[in-house]
Amino acid sequence: MMHLSRFKKISLVSVLVACLPLLGGCARTGDVGAPEQAAAGLIISGGPILTLGEPESVEAIAVGNGVILALGDRGSVERLRGRETVDVDLAGRVLVPAFVDHHVHLLNLGFSLLYRAEPSPTFVDLAGLGSLGAIGDEVRSRASELPAGTWILGQSWSQGAWGASELPSHEALSAAAPEHPVFFTRVDGHAGWANSEALRAAGIDARTPDPPGGVIARSRDRSPDGVLLERANELLRPVLPEPSPAEIRRAFRLAAEALSAQGVTEVFDAGFLGLPGIVDLSLDFERYLELLVEADLASPLPLRVHLMVPAPSPMMAQIAADPARYRQLTPRIGVTHVKLFADGALGSRGAWLSHPYADDPTTHGIERMSREEIRREAEAALDAGFDVATHAIGDAAVELALDVYAEILAERPQLAPGRLRIEHFSYAEPDDFDRAAELGIVLAVNPDFVAPDDHGLAMEDARVGVDNSDRVYALGRMAAAGADLAFGSDYFTAPAQPLLGFYAATTRQNGNGLPADGWQPGERLSRIDSLRIQTRLWPAGGGGPQRGALAVGGRADLVVLTGDPLAVEASAILGIQVEATHLDGAVVFDARSAGSGGGPSEG
Repeated sequence: MMHLSRFKKISLVSVLVACLPLLGGCARTGDVGAPEQAAAGLIISGGPILTLGEPESVEAIAVGNGVILALGDRGSVERLRGRETVDVDLAGRVLVPAFVDHHVHLLNLGFSLLYRAEPSPTFVDLAGLGSLGAIGDEVRSRASELPAGTWILGQSWSQGAWGASELPSHEALSAAAPEHPVFFTRVDGHAGWANSEALRAAGIDARTPDPPGGVIARSRDRSPDGVLLERANELLRPVLPEPSPAEIRRAFRLAAEALSAQGVTEVFDAGFLGLPGIVDLSLDFERYLELLVEADLASPLPLRVHLMVPAPSPMMAQIAADPARYRQLTPRIGVTHVKLFADGALGSRGAWLSHPYADDPTTHGIERMSREEIRREAEAALDAGFDVATHAIGDAAVELALDVYAEILAERPQLAPGRLRIEHFSYAEPDDFDRAAELGIVLAVNPDFVAPDDHGLAMEDARVGVDNSDRVYALGRMAAAGADLAFGSDYFTAPAQPLLGFYAATTRQNGNGLPADGWQPGERLSRIDSLRIQTRLWPAGGGGPQRGALAVGGRADLVVLTGDPLAVEASAILGIQVEATHLDGAVVFDARSAGSGGGPSEG
């Protein structure tokens, strides 16, 4: 485990090592320097350059010292040509500002990619298995090749994949591997599925009480039924096998490279999820943070990373005690937010609702943290100089988070509202859409959650009821209220098409048999607004939005696309690919040597 004093030493070394490859030297995460040279390092022209500002497009752009030196017609940009200026011909391709992902899970995205590239006999990707029988067959096959007692882990199960609404029991896994502990995590990262041997290894039985903020699903005799919701999954952490340091470092790098291939140059990591991918506040976050820093120092990652540390947790206590050591760990990595959890996810019925679930009236979901806990942890984070991000998906959880934020802002009139965020903001009471906008907090939404099932109906309709479905992922309503929106993918499996979130926000459909006008078509965003949100950065510290448009003096974070997302037919949006990504003017991804594929979580 890394000691705090070692973090301080690493930060100093990283400034010397990691700045060398950058065109413009070293800057803190999120800072933008002024141009310092007359001659351009790059002049890019030969295709549409969408500024997303005024004017909306230009003929050419000059880049030097990591920033944009000039935008305009070819003649005016040519004045910055020097003897060493390099020309980049777009050849009809489209240049846009680089993308920002405000909510992603690097570690788990990386593990998904790692085990696809290097399959492990002990790790199962359940995403392509569409029945309980297929899952049982796969587990049985793995168990037959492994010594008794070996753990079998996996991710991305969803009961909807096999046409069920109810959560599964341990029986299918127990029958397939009676001598091997098996633990699988749901696609949303908020529910675990264990067989009887895994439950036995963790000491979870009929006498085990539900932990605060968690639920153990039970049979009629009170014995554990196999599914663990929210903080109940932490009961398994002590007995789960840990990946090696080399695997962890490799996972972080694969994730960063995959996102760079999606045109992303800046991410907010919403928390490390321990293998096989479950929200777990008992995780040894310091170990993973140390290995992320080591990966970046070994070879600079191709993007900037703003880290969220979950609370309450031992790691939060450490950063609050000495915040200066964590704010900037390398030129690309720093802790910026403390993350709180008001509830869970809709898919596993852990999102906290003000009413019973439409497809299970016995539950309203799970309140993971009380009002008092959220208030206490939020104030501790702010006092330590960190911003606050609260996971809130259900309408009751959203109301709770807004209540606490309103109290804090009223008592701290000098506090910038942008230092407070709600992650997901998926479902809210009508008045809370306006209240969130009026408070001026940042709403990190996930447009790619608009993913209907095979029957052409949104899963969310089943959970909250069709009568309430106009309040789920109501992006248009949020935008009309003037809310400060940020886009995040919530990826912790291999990423999908680069413009999936843009497509979902502007069409309200991801396919799968939806009507031609999409699901809740009134909630569509315009293409220009959606692209601006996808390229806009809400920095730590509560300042106004950065980026979102190309401007002289701004960072040269740029993406070359194969098509114009503002002009192509809607059906062609998902076919647009990233050909190159520039971070501070330097090419960090080139399509001639890399590629990607996959899909998002459900939150």
